Amino acid sequence: MTNENINQEFDILSFTADQLTVNTPVESKKTGNANIYKPKPADSKSDDGIYRAQIKIIYNPFDLRRSILEQQSYALQDAQGFFSVVSSLTDADTSCPVFKAWKTCHYSKDVNLQKQELGADKGGRGLFNKRFARYATIQVIEDLNNPELNGRYMFWKVPKAVYEVIDAKQRPTNPAKSPIPVMDFLFGRAIDLEVIPGPGKPGDETYTRQTSYRCEITEDIVSCLNPDCSPILNSEQQAIVDTYVDEIKKVWKEKDPARRQVMQQQIDMMPNTAQLKAMYRTVIEKIKSFCPNLIEEMGYKEWTPEVKERVQKWIDIVLQGNDPATISTAPGILVNNTSDPLAGTYDTLTAKPSSSVQQSPMTMVDDEDGDGDLPF
Repeated sequence: MTNENINQEFDILSFTADQLTVNTPVESKKTGNANIYKPKPADSKSDDGIYRAQIKIIYNPFDLRRSILEQQSYALQDAQGFFSVVSSLTDADTSCPVFKAWKTCHYSKDVNLQKQELGADKGGRGLFNKRFARYATIQVIEDLNNPELNGRYMFWKVPKAVYEVIDAKQRPTNPAKSPIPVMDFLFGRAIDLEVIPGPGKPGDETYTRQTSYRCEITEDIVSCLNPDCSPILNSEQQAIVDTYVDEIKKVWKEKDPARRQVMQQQIDMMPNTAQLKAMYRTVIEKIKSFCPNLIEEMGYKEWTPEVKERVQKWIDIVLQGNDPATISTAPGILVNNTSDPLAGTYDTLTAKPSSSVQQSPMTMVDDEDGDGDLPF
C-alpha cells in the first residue's frame, strides 16, 4: 500500500467530492463480467414493469480519488463482427492507436478519409464509435428482483440522470447548502432507484433502448454492510460513528458557510473524531477484502497481442479508405471508380466493393443510459 493511499484513508473525514478525479482538471464493455450490476426492466418483478432497488454508491476503497471511473472505449466492427476495446484515453493517455487513427482521418484533406470518421447523418461511415461511461462501485442494499444480489459489492455504469442527482448533493452550487458525503462508507446515503422501461412490451427494441431512470437519495444515513448483510461495525464502533453523526448533522443543516467551517473545525478536534479516523483504516481494509477493484477491472489495461493485431488490422483498412466490416485485408491500392468517394471504393486484393454508408447497431446505444452490452 502506498503512503498516498494510507493518507487518503486516514483523512477520509475531510475527503470531499471535489477531490474525485472526475471533478478536477487533472489529467483528466465488459460483457460477461459478473461484477457489473444491470438493473433491467425486463427483469422486474413489479406489475408495472419498473425495476426498483436500493443501492449505495460508495468510494473506491482502493483509490478514493478514482471513485468515479470515466471509461472511454471504442466499439468497432470488422469482418469477424463487433468488438470493443477500452482506450488509454481513460487514463488521459492520447497514445491510443484508434484515437491516433481518428485524428488522421479527422484532420485529413482527403475527403474519403474525412468521411471515415464523419457520422452517417453527415454523409460518412462513422467508423470511430467512441463510447463514454461513468462506472462506480456500489453495494446492493435491497433488490427484490434479484435478491441473490443483496449485500454484493459490484460495479454500475451510472446513468447521467443518477450521476447528476448525486453530484448536486455532494457539490451543491448554492452556498447555503452543505455538501453531503453521499458516497461515504459509514455515514453516506443510499439511492432508491427506479429503472423505467420504454414504450412497448418486453422484447420490443424501444422497451430496452428508451429506458429511463429516476432516483431519490435517502434522508437517513445508510452504512455499508458485510456481503451477508450483517453490520460491519461492532457496538462500540457504531457508538463512535453515531456520536460523530450527531455532531456532523448540525454542520449539514447550517446555511452559513463561514459558520459551517468553524463547526467542522471544532468537530475535527474532538477525541471521538480521532477515534473514528483511526477506526476507518480498519473499516476500509475490511471492505477491500470483499470488494472488487474498480480500476483493475473496469479501467484501461494494455491490450493483448491478439487485440493489438486485430485493432491494427482494422486501422490499416480504415486508413486505406475502406470499411473493415466488408474488407478482410487492407488493400495495397485504393481504387475509386465513381465520383462518390464512398460508393466507389474497392479492395483490389479481393475485388469486393466496400459498402456505401453503413450505420453500425452500436451507434444506437445510449452510452449514458443504455444497457451497454449490445451487441457484444
